[in-house]
Amino acid sequence: MLVHNQVGGYRFLGVQDGPYSNGAVGDAGQDIVRARFEKPVPLEAGLKAAAQHVHAAGRPVLAITGFELRIPAPLTRSTFGSFNVGYVAQLKSLGVVVDGLMPAARTNVAPAAQAVAEPSVHAFTYTAPSARDRTAFVLAGVAEEKPADVASMLDSIVRQLSGRLDELGRSWDDATAIQLSGMEDMQGLLAERVLKKLRHGVVQGIHWYPSLPPIDDLKLEIDARSTGTELVLPV
Repeated sequence: MLVHNQVGGYRFLGVQDGPYSNGAVGDAGQDIVRARFEKPVPLEAGLKAAAQHVHAAGRPVLAITGFELRIPAPLTRSTFGSFNVGYVAQLKSLGVVVDGLMPAARTNVAPAAQAVAEPSVHAFTYTAPSARDRTAFVLAGVAEEKPADVASMLDSIVRQLSGRLDELGRSWDDATAIQLSGMEDMQGLLAERVLKKLRHGVVQGIHWYPSLPPIDDLKLEIDARSTGTELVLPV
């Protein structure tokens, strides 16, 4: 369901009892800024640092539209549920909640070679007023619907993302970045199964992260965004 976060200046695809939304789109006159930490910041401190940055930028904490997390290794479905309980509690303590729903989208992947020692915040996005007529949005990361061959998994991911873009009233042409996480051999398949379906968004290419989705029986994940400003924050 598309819910209006009036204070934050965006609408989001709310998920009942979910730890994050499926995506968000800025209101008229609102761009989306992406801020990435120089290196991932441990989860609790990272969420607080994101809220502090947004406040310093003159925006309410409810302007936060999404988080990109990094975890040491994929979780079982049970431990993933436990992780989400703590994550939601922290967001609620910061005030990132609208009508009982979590408005911020999320991507959460495990980098190769255990690049982080604990769950951490890699980046976050938030709305900011802009005179530019932008089509700002963020999509939460989507993994395959069920294990299959790589081509089928890529097809299912792109189908889900495309459906969410339709719900937000946006298209692949609006994307400024597309991120893929996976360790599978996809040589030759990306062009056929993904790039051909991104319309003019293909000009952005794909940012590949040698990582795995947050649940240990999943293999691939893709997210996308349309942001007008990209920042790197010192830690």
